Amino acid sequence: MRKSAAIALGLAAVLCTTIYMMSEQVRRWDQFYIWKLFSGKAHGGQHLPVDDVSIYCETFGTGSPVLVLHGGLGSIEGMSYQIRALAKSHFVIAVDSRGHGRSTDANAPLSYAQMSDDMVKVLDRLRIDRVDVVGWSDGGNIGLYLAMRHPERVRRLVAISANYDVNGLAGGAPSVGETPRTPLRYRFLAPNSAQWPVFYRKVVTMWQTQPHWTLSDLGKIKAPTLVMAGEYDMIKRDHTDQLASAIPASHESIIAGATHSLPIEKPEIVNTEILNFLDGSID
Repeated sequence: MRKSAAIALGLAAVLCTTIYMMSEQVRRWDQFYIWKLFSGKAHGGQHLPVDDVSIYCETFGTGSPVLVLHGGLGSIEGMSYQIRALAKSHFVIAVDSRGHGRSTDANAPLSYAQMSDDMVKVLDRLRIDRVDVVGWSDGGNIGLYLAMRHPERVRRLVAISANYDVNGLAGGAPSVGETPRTPLRYRFLAPNSAQWPVFYRKVVTMWQTQPHWTLSDLGKIKAPTLVMAGEYDMIKRDHTDQLASAIPASHESIIAGATHSLPIEKPEIVNTEILNFLDGSID
């Protein structure tokens, strides 16, 4: 009986934690959608044809342009705290990467190179020549690639929890293994939620094989760069240190008590540092 009770208690704890986490995500999304309706900062969304896919983006606010890029398996909503803070003084372009959120996918494998090229074409279609870039995780990797391949398009870069090599992941990249259940966000946003198993495997394969940049590659980045990570990030601390050291005009910030999810866990601190950096208070 004691063993059964312990198992039941453990299952109940897992269930309560799962419900709480889902509820927190739903609350965060609800706050974002309400803000979009009543803040006067949201201009709406649009699907932009880019090569063989349709890329979804939303714009907010006015001022100097900032391209906001979410993390892997995520969507625009994952950067809602940053979008709301930036939209007070900037023109924000928030994009769902190909295959993510509301954007469609093609048959080809996913790559940071392709997704960075997608962002250039999105900017071209919006007639924006040069932007600041704020990217988290995979979005940070896309931002690094943009700054290396298209230096004329990036004024300043904020790379949050990014890695320049697959060896930078503590514990390594996850194995494809068994595909988890389709997340609520993917069922809600994706053009075809049945694509989840294929999409998931493509993202994990990308994590296992990319990126593979050298410190010399990073040294070519001309844009002033803020490298951020959590104290308990899944990106190795020495990897983050090397990344920051390799970029000539860089500033490193480690957020105390935060994990890889620092934009969600510590939004006030993260947003303050981003705004100070983009506005020139941090060089």
